[in-house]
Amino acid sequence: MNDMAKSARAVTLHNGVTMPTLAFGCAFGDWVGSTEFQGFLPEQAWRAVSLALDSGYRAFDGARAYGTERIVGALLGQRFASGELTRDELFITTKLAHPAAPPHVNISHRRTWDADKVEDIAQKVRDDMVDTLDDLGLGYVDLLLMHWPGGFEQHSSSDPDFPRKARATIWRAFCGLADKGAARAIGVSNFTITHLRQLMEDIPDPECRPTVNQVEIHPYCRDPELEAFCRDQGIVVTAYAPFASGAFGMLQDPALANIAERHGKTPGQVVLRWHVQSGRTALPKTSKAMRMAENRDIYDFELSDDEMRTIDALGAGEARRTCPDPSTVA
Repeated sequence: MNDMAKSARAVTLHNGVTMPTLAFGCAFGDWVGSTEFQGFLPEQAWRAVSLALDSGYRAFDGARAYGTERIVGALLGQRFASGELTRDELFITTKLAHPAAPPHVNISHRRTWDADKVEDIAQKVRDDMVDTLDDLGLGYVDLLLMHWPGGFEQHSSSDPDFPRKARATIWRAFCGLADKGAARAIGVSNFTITHLRQLMEDIPDPECRPTVNQVEIHPYCRDPELEAFCRDQGIVVTAYAPFASGAFGMLQDPALANIAERHGKTPGQVVLRWHVQSGRTALPKTSKAMRMAENRDIYDFELSDDEMRTIDALGAGEARRTCPDPSTVA
């Protein structure tokens, strides 16, 4: 294996924890298909996660809200019992503190909640973490993320600074969980520059600053300013929906197809290679074993500077998102 391939397979977080470049995403459901959004379908995880393990994935990205942690835990437990896997071979990410879901999503306040509706925010975080670890059957996760910086609706508190204060309370609880060994690293998801600045001002401890910011990034949805800010702060950026969740016909874009043909790769492989060469980690998800293998086969080629610029240019206009815009969160 050459140096390029070796260096691309993992990144080191600012606290010294090594994180794989690619992790298998464990959210299942119909996000942007032809049908109306139906919410999460965790039953799809049984087959997909099994295939991912067979395909060699050892990093898995989940969340309390997805409803798949019990399934992931059961499948990992089977491999532990057979001796096929050990805990230290895995990198498990979870996310807590997802705001209340809209009514058409089939999850309740037991998995999602708004901070202004919770009596004790820190205790809610700790209780959710216990439930997550119980479902996973693990003593710790490798990475714990704050799922969103706040609720999607206007908060009911009379204090205009409440969302900021709630984020700080949640983050202090995360720092406590990390101190106790429940998480090897902690980070955030869907945070803007403003959210990150506020959090680091409110909790200036450099030992407790976020290690990761997981946000929606794909060739049609980019935020160069956010990425530059994260780089300056030593925060690794992880791209969720790296293929735009199959939306917008992105993988059929002629620019990606031309680059893929030039390298003898698929457009999906080109997109993932673009992510890792840009210094990001990514969360590809598929239900097909062939695609799982393809998605991991991105370390034997390199995109030229011109090719990188061509892909960057695809997202030069207004971002096309498959999830809510975090800048609308107070």
